[in-house]
Amino acid sequence: MRSASAPRRADSPLAGAKPAPITAKTVRGFLKPLPDDAGKDARGRVLVVGGSLRYPGALMLACRAAARCGAGVVTAGSARSVSEAIAGLDPNITHLPLAESQPGIVAVGAAAQVAQHFSEKIRALLIGPGFSHGTGTDEFVLAVLRNARAIPTVIDADGLNALARADDRPVPLPQRCVLTPHDGEAARLTGQVVPKGAQRVPFAERFATEWKTVVALKGPVTVVTDGKKTYVHDAPNAALGVGGSGDALSGAVAAFLARGLAPLAAAVAAVWTHGRAGALLAGEIGQSGALATEIVDALPRALREVIEGR
Repeated sequence: MRSASAPRRADSPLAGAKPAPITAKTVRGFLKPLPDDAGKDARGRVLVVGGSLRYPGALMLACRAAARCGAGVVTAGSARSVSEAIAGLDPNITHLPLAESQPGIVAVGAAAQVAQHFSEKIRALLIGPGFSHGTGTDEFVLAVLRNARAIPTVIDADGLNALARADDRPVPLPQRCVLTPHDGEAARLTGQVVPKGAQRVPFAERFATEWKTVVALKGPVTVVTDGKKTYVHDAPNAALGVGGSGDALSGAVAAFLARGLAPLAAAVAAVWTHGRAGALLAGEIGQSGALATEIVDALPRALREVIEGR
């Protein structure tokens, strides 16, 4: 099987475009080994806000992915009912129960609780995985983002859908921010159908420029751009095509932001690490049957490979 860091194939749908390929060498330039004395704060603290009674697993996958990618402390912020349901499922994750307007639905006023938690050395915020949509949830997301202006932030899944439903778009975003949409979410955010092939690159660049953020446009070929510098990960792998895979990717981005990487570098490193984890699994068990939990738990092996130059 072709490595995730292999050069772009000649028959690639992006063969005629000119973005930089995401390779192990690229990632190695961004992601350095942790110092031997790195503690929790040096590794970075991540807050993941999301989850619902219907989708508690998405929140836990994102949290575990952040931990597996080196975050020193990972906290799951979710509606109190959700927090009570998932507490103890993973002893590596801490919890921030949030006020709720009804069981499993976060109250708008809980944005103040999240803002208060920002003062507790949080180095990165991820909002959206498994959050679902209920009365007041869009207002909650927008309030959290307004309060997070100085916090490196990843917005995924229902966080993106909340942005798409906002009356005024593009919504002002935190200063260091990464959006991780698949094609459907990108279409809702831009009001345009995402094109195929090489046209994905200029589409993503326009999207990033309009929203003044880094965009990781997910798919078999993933485009990562800030509107000026663009990278492409061209390594399709069916092992990654399972529910929860995107949550794993967003958790990885958050971990790298918490580690101090700039948004573009964090997104590039996460896309390669996520892709390589899938490639390792496909080589071991085949492309059918890999679970999102296995993708998450393969992330450290991919990281070791790139950091140690294996």
